[in-house]
Amino acid sequence: MFKNHLLSIFRNLKRNKGYASINIMGLAIGFAAATLIAVYVKSEFTYDKHYAGHEKIYRLSAERFALSSIAILNQLKSNIAAVEEVVNIMPNPSASLTTTSGKSLAVKDYFYTTEGYSRVFSHQFILGNAETALAKPNGLILTASMAQKLYGRDNPIGEKVRVNSQISADDFEVTGVIADLPSNTTLTFSALGRLPREFEDRVKDNFSFTTGYSYMKLATPIASNDLLAAVEEVMLPLDYQRHGSGKSIEEFTSGYSSGLVVMPLADVHLQSNVQFEASEPGNAKYLFVFMCIAVFIIVLAAINYVNLATAQASKRAKEIGVRKVLGSVKNQLVARFITESAVVALVAVLLGFGLAEGSLKLLRNAGFSQFDTNVFEYSGLVLVMLAVALLTGLLAGVYPAFYLTAFKPSAVLKGDYTAGSGNRAFRNGLVVFQFVVSLSLAIFSVFVSQQLHFSLKKDIGFDKANVLLIDNTKFQLGENVETFRSELLAKPVISGVGFSHYQLTNLPLSGMIENGVENAEYQRIQYKYTDAAYARLMGFELVEGSFFDEELDGDRTSMLVNETLAKNLGGHVLGRKFDANFNGKDVEIVGVIKDFHYEGFRKAIGPVAFFGRPYPSLVSVKFEGTLQEAATAAEQVYSQFTSEPFDYQLFEQSFDELFHKEKQLGQVINLFTALAVFVAVLGLIGLISYTLDQRVKEIGIRKVLGASVRQILAMLSKEMLRLIVLAFLTAIPLSYFVVNSWMAEFAYHIPISILPFIWVGAIALVTILAVVVARSLGVVMSNPVKALRTE
Repeated sequence: MFKNHLLSIFRNLKRNKGYASINIMGLAIGFAAATLIAVYVKSEFTYDKHYAGHEKIYRLSAERFALSSIAILNQLKSNIAAVEEVVNIMPNPSASLTTTSGKSLAVKDYFYTTEGYSRVFSHQFILGNAETALAKPNGLILTASMAQKLYGRDNPIGEKVRVNSQISADDFEVTGVIADLPSNTTLTFSALGRLPREFEDRVKDNFSFTTGYSYMKLATPIASNDLLAAVEEVMLPLDYQRHGSGKSIEEFTSGYSSGLVVMPLADVHLQSNVQFEASEPGNAKYLFVFMCIAVFIIVLAAINYVNLATAQASKRAKEIGVRKVLGSVKNQLVARFITESAVVALVAVLLGFGLAEGSLKLLRNAGFSQFDTNVFEYSGLVLVMLAVALLTGLLAGVYPAFYLTAFKPSAVLKGDYTAGSGNRAFRNGLVVFQFVVSLSLAIFSVFVSQQLHFSLKKDIGFDKANVLLIDNTKFQLGENVETFRSELLAKPVISGVGFSHYQLTNLPLSGMIENGVENAEYQRIQYKYTDAAYARLMGFELVEGSFFDEELDGDRTSMLVNETLAKNLGGHVLGRKFDANFNGKDVEIVGVIKDFHYEGFRKAIGPVAFFGRPYPSLVSVKFEGTLQEAATAAEQVYSQFTSEPFDYQLFEQSFDELFHKEKQLGQVINLFTALAVFVAVLGLIGLISYTLDQRVKEIGIRKVLGASVRQILAMLSKEMLRLIVLAFLTAIPLSYFVVNSWMAEFAYHIPISILPFIWVGAIALVTILAVVVARSLGVVMSNPVKALRTE
């Protein structure tokens, strides 16, 4: 019996190839898109959960930045019984790894760590073992990829590696090789070495020296608030000794805050977005948007399937009548229709898995590390998709299974059966819902693209183009920096060279207070060290005063401030002097520069100061011509002064990384909006095809009675346009609410204008008209005699 059912099902699908193709294609695309989104979302929600005992690991950071000190960690380990182990992990902007054979690589993801790392974080060791890898003072762990780059297929254990970084140049011994870290890891490194003992001894009692990322592993998980309370109990007497001068312990205790934040490891990626994060933070709101898109795409595909399945079913009323006359009972007919629907849905979901797997490879090759996986690693997701497919098939099969089988065979065979206007209204309602969703997504995607374009093209307050950043954090140029500058400027392709410290897109925090002013307000600032050439080279606009001048400034410590800081100081700032802590005790403001963007547009421009200090860890090179010409010329000069690898980047690319999140969102939204629109159009094609099948004779009669092709096309188009106009009018307030909510996250954004709504509406109308005309033309142009010859 089941074999006969399957045979009959495949015959029916073969007989209705067009409808079957639309059904299967729409469902497959819907399942593939939803699967891709689910893979991405799960990757984001499972950050750092691959570590054994991750629920017992907590990050300790400052309230405004992600770093903290070794001194604090040591105090917490000694005074909180629940803390089993602590580790401090120090990043490096650039390190060079050199083997004994002379092979040297510049590495931006090299980390130093204190000894307790392997007792906090677990890794899969390919060579060596966790217990001994970092027990040696000069132990070095490499990932499999880095080991391959340095040693090829040779076993690197025991090999010596010279590591040159901003804090030291030391010989390390390779003591372990681990599997490459998953993409959903906060601390991504290619090499991990023990923090040099001399450096650790120098900072281990300095509470203000925030060396790196601090983690604690507890015996058992506890609430973050409880752990923070224990931390503050330890820190209170220590902070009182450091900052409580002139106050009683009671006064100091009231309103005390350690300024520290404790957060479970697995929450860091999505819930922490402070300065100096180890990796780009996630955004839970975006994940919610993506999940909604996934649900909507599956719903759209399922609506298409149900819509066309029920439409096709009404054409099979006579088939049901014949089967009943031949002896089929209702239960057999119900089972047959539900089985047919379920089979089609399962074929679609399996095809969808194939499409998703192929897409994962394409996305992986395009640089989307979140998709470095395969579908079948997510067994739970596969089961959910199979369940959704079966549910979709069940819903699509219920109508013909129960509604049509209830008719008397005599009435059906006489032609007295009609599907009723209610069924038509139901299908039209489903089409309207499809286009409400797809048009809303289309409008949102236009605004996302416009905001990204705005971010990349807006005046940022300086010239980011044609600037090469050369790393000198290891101070490998030594005392030759001025000679290096002169040699670079001798190259025709190079027009300017400036020295500075700290990336412009990642400025550190500090503060200052005005000298000689009673009850002066403490000003929190972000700052950068620059030489006299830097501000001019980068094209900062001077509002008042002057730029740094080495001859005029002499021995004084001077600073430039932006407009925001000048405004916070009440204006008229030239000549005023400030105590800027370790940046100088008598720093004079010599100029005010126009506000400039140094963070993404979600944050407003804050107070910034440039201190005139010779600290050349970064060399900014302004060039003419191509990047390749400039890089080649700079490397030729660089190699005359040091044997360290030439490590450079284009400043414009690093600055545009500030908008990576918006760019990624735009790409994802555009892709899945296109898929949603495609699925909706497939459904429209199917519905038009069904309508034409039902009205072939009506069209023939109208042509015989004198109706022109244009009139008939207008009649058919008008019905569909009504549905699209209704969908568009519904989509306008819905999309406006979503766009307005998203734009509210930005301090600087485009206005919400009417144009994107008009564009999307006009394109939708033209597309629908084109689809209707293209699909209807063949039927309308056919000979009416063929349609009426059976009458």
